[in-house]
Amino acid sequence: MIVPVTVTDKKGELVLDLSQTDFHVFDNGVEQKIDRFDLAGDPLAVALVIETSSQIQAVAPTIRGMGTIFTETVMALSGEATVITYDSAVEVRQPFTQDHDAIEKAIAGVEFQSPEKKLYDGMAKAVELLKTQPPPYRRIMLVVGESQDYGSQARLRQIVRDAQLADITIYAVGPSSTGADLRYGRDEKPGERQPLPLRLPKPLPPVSTDSDYLAVAIWLLSRGTNEIRNHQLEVAVASTGGIHYRALHDETIRTAIDRIGGELHAQYVLSYVPSTDPPPGFNEIKVTLSRPNVKLRARPGYYVSSVR
Repeated sequence: MIVPVTVTDKKGELVLDLSQTDFHVFDNGVEQKIDRFDLAGDPLAVALVIETSSQIQAVAPTIRGMGTIFTETVMALSGEATVITYDSAVEVRQPFTQDHDAIEKAIAGVEFQSPEKKLYDGMAKAVELLKTQPPPYRRIMLVVGESQDYGSQARLRQIVRDAQLADITIYAVGPSSTGADLRYGRDEKPGERQPLPLRLPKPLPPVSTDSDYLAVAIWLLSRGTNEIRNHQLEVAVASTGGIHYRALHDETIRTAIDRIGGELHAQYVLSYVPSTDPPPGFNEIKVTLSRPNVKLRARPGYYVSSVR
């Protein structure tokens, strides 16, 4: 089991001077032996999943222009990436490659025309492609889009379960869920009414993976379906130890991607083999630190199907 851990101090700055003895990993309450410890030494395999619906046409120039910051800060020198888009259909714009120019060209060429947004189908394709990436790559999904889905065949519960079992961490950057709630009522779909103007704080703060989203994430893994509206991405990232950034404007989108890149290359990566055979259902992972006055974020657990 691979457990990336992000550690920050009181000011939110990354803590980079910890050792293996500072960490304790518990699986279903039982402390585990850490077999491998590293400070983000492995290269990344990143599936960049971009919403290309007409609903986010306003930020199209920013998304098309984010290629350089994505390749430089997220992929970096040794990483590889694939570009996937979703609206009424899911398309792999660029298969996995280490070629920065190819990734930037794929991002720059996206169009925003269809009103549909098959978010879950796009995420399912990302999981499918990431599963093929061998060690030593760390598997990352980065979604750029709103936290809403319409028309997907895939189910969020299964996506998150599959992501956990494949050691995939999900990150997301997109307009705030408050903005989505304003534009669409609880049961409305795009096109059913005209969007309301957005009046949100500037700049928009990031959404942390707080206990509320984490509780919903665990519920989703155990029993949920596709019935979570407007907060799908927040729940997905909480389930895998990632983070969701609310971003409406050019600068906040670029800043969010830069922060994600910085975090990914400064995480502690722990791995262990469960000391006992995990039972079916949700299995809790808990990471603690011996050092006081720091905050950590890690995946909360993993789901084991009753059918093996």
